[in-house]
Amino acid sequence: MEEENSSAPTLGYSWFPGHMRKAMRQLDEHLDLADIVLLVMDARIPASSRQPELEEMLKKRQKETIIVLNKSDLADEAETKRWLAWFKAQNTAAVAMRSVNGKGAGPLESAIAQVRRKVQEKRRAKGLRPRDPRLIVAGIPNVGKSSLLNRLAGSVRAKTGARPGVTRGNQWVGVPGCWQILDSPGILYPRIDNENILTALAAASCVKHDAIPLELVGAKLLQKLLILGKTDGLLDESLKKARKETAASAPAEELLAEFCRSKGFYLNGQEPDLIRGSRFVLKAFAQGEIGRVTLEKAPALPDPAASEAKTPDASEAPPAAAAPADSRTAAAAGSQTSASASSKTAPPPTAKRRTTLASLASRSSDGGRRRR
Repeated sequence: MEEENSSAPTLGYSWFPGHMRKAMRQLDEHLDLADIVLLVMDARIPASSRQPELEEMLKKRQKETIIVLNKSDLADEAETKRWLAWFKAQNTAAVAMRSVNGKGAGPLESAIAQVRRKVQEKRRAKGLRPRDPRLIVAGIPNVGKSSLLNRLAGSVRAKTGARPGVTRGNQWVGVPGCWQILDSPGILYPRIDNENILTALAAASCVKHDAIPLELVGAKLLQKLLILGKTDGLLDESLKKARKETAASAPAEELLAEFCRSKGFYLNGQEPDLIRGSRFVLKAFAQGEIGRVTLEKAPALPDPAASEAKTPDASEAPPAAAAPADSRTAAAAGSQTSASASSKTAPPPTAKRRTTLASLASRSSDGGRRRR
């Protein structure tokens, strides 16, 4: 993408319902009881489904955390492996799984077994009886937290649904001889400053569609799918062929209007029904009707050969390890490489979370127009 098109349109969507604020406080209180936190993210949008404030709270409390890339059956398998490799390079434990199917801990088994041993050793040293480890399942809305709890519990103990806001209170579930689990409500970050993040969250149904401009996110999602070449079952061949080379540079709203005309979605028989077209695209993505798609690419791993070849300068301080939250910036920038011949280095993290989101916005636009 040309440099003049890379300035990101910014938004100012702010919502933090009372139940989310209350849930954050309660989660902070329950952390004293937890041995480990399972931080659940959507494998299709690993960067946007992170919650910076929640991760900062866990870091301050020095809580052992495992990232769970859930819904991995809907994500591109190769890209999920790249995300797992990136987390490993950050010394962050991460697994990929599909919570709605299967039984038991699956890929979490060995990690939880280690936690169990640590808990028992500490309690023996204090002369206490052994107990099952306590797990907390946390994350933003609709990433599959309750489905993960039900899989670990071996039965349907928590309410689930394909919409945000199903879980409204903390729920402790005990599985004798295995573990105790706390399911917490989804906690979204208070402000969304960029339409690329909003589009990713809307595509994965992490925000309620009645609270966002559907025609905007539907158009952005359609454009992204065209750039990725992931439109099987969504677009007819003539439209795919016509837009193969121009999807990245065309206005997103224009692409959505063309899509609506190809589907016969009209208002009063004349104007393209952009709302209906947006709902169609969002539903097709959310339900996996267009195949396995990951909207956000993993940040590039450092090149070991390049690191070895570089002669260290004694006058320079050693570089700090990248914080996990930086993936929100780096991944969003990387997700645009299909529309750009050159890549850019993600900016360093800042002290303010809103600034981090703004820097992400400035690097991740794929040509959409500024919306206020």
